Amino acid sequence: MIRTTALLISELSEYVNPKAKIGRMVEKGELYPIIRGFYEDDPKTPPHYLAGVIYGPSYISFEYALTYYNMIPGKKYPVTCAALGKRKEKIHETSFGTFTYRDIPAKAYPYELVLHNEDGYSFIMASPEKALCDTLYNSAPAANLKEFKTLLFDEIGIGKRKIFRLDPNILFQLADLYGCRNLHILKSFMRKKYGKNNTTVSE
Repeated sequence: MIRTTALLISELSEYVNPKAKIGRMVEKGELYPIIRGFYEDDPKTPPHYLAGVIYGPSYISFEYALTYYNMIPGKKYPVTCAALGKRKEKIHETSFGTFTYRDIPAKAYPYELVLHNEDGYSFIMASPEKALCDTLYNSAPAANLKEFKTLLFDEIGIGKRKIFRLDPNILFQLADLYGCRNLHILKSFMRKKYGKNNTTVSE
């Protein structure tokens, strides 16, 4: 489980120097540093359980979330997260793996976030629809619908059938929050499948 330095010092208060004891526990493999002030006692902890500790506010999204939802092939991606105020991609290398944090518009940030609870850990992840929108926002803009399909199906790797398992109303609602060409094209692409009546969502 995740343990803070303050908690460990309290637990080790019988030692003359609790911080030195923490250092020895790290050396013996009893504790594993995540970032400054945070430790994990199980080296096999899935890395996405730890993403929110490394940088916040943030949530898991992009390729990692799409893989989690089986929307794209299960390659080994770093834990990819969306954050606010990151003008460029931030990368954290840890003993649990690589964590990347990419900026998305503040207007889009709070929507379609899902709290997951697994094995006693809690983490926030984008819904499948939000993970796709975040990914398209961070992709080079397509010039037209043909290029967009190449981006969607070949470069990102979304299954051609799986795209239509997503909720179109959620996609239409999210798309307008990014101010992004790829998301505008997504609306046109989905409109061809579902018709104009689904391009808006009532409040």
